[in-house]
Amino acid sequence: DGTHEHPTQALLDAFTLRRRLAAATGEDLVGRDLAGMHVVIVGDVLHSRVVRSNVWLLTTLGARVTLVAPPTLVPVAMDDWPCEVGYDLDAVLAEAPDAVMMLRVQKERMSGGYFPTPREYTVGYGLTRDRLALLPQHAVICHPGPMNRGLEISPDAADEARSKVLDQVSAGVAVRMSVLYHLLASNSTEGAQA
Repeated sequence: DGTHEHPTQALLDAFTLRRRLAAATGEDLVGRDLAGMHVVIVGDVLHSRVVRSNVWLLTTLGARVTLVAPPTLVPVAMDDWPCEVGYDLDAVLAEAPDAVMMLRVQKERMSGGYFPTPREYTVGYGLTRDRLALLPQHAVICHPGPMNRGLEISPDAADEARSKVLDQVSAGVAVRMSVLYHLLASNSTEGAQA
């Protein structure tokens, strides 16, 4: 809903991360949380509905979440958000996160100068080829899409084997079908009992 929340995106992102964790560990993770995972979410936090839902769900599942953005793209009142906020992407990536989720720069919602130039944004906050090399080998790359290739994410990162963007798209179909099924089935069951 606008820039507020996007719950099904958060569900499919958590599902994708859990599947990645299961593949990495070889464990059956049905019903398992994401305790111990460090997820870094980077980009246009101010205008993103995806970030809010992900912060609430991922932290509820036990993940540590760090948001990274230019100060101009971070909401003013974040005291009650259960996450950390940073402004230096390289410093946060040095902490060896398990996942990096890049957010789309939502130019259509911007009316002012939130950052000097697209190039400066990429230099400070883009997942470039050099930053990709900083990530641990087990770390996955996510992006809720659509992507601004060359701005928030380089083609190298978007097409990297560790990129789970296509997995997110596939999970999106299944998760949203499941949500619709449960919503419609529970409503029809309540109607039949009434």
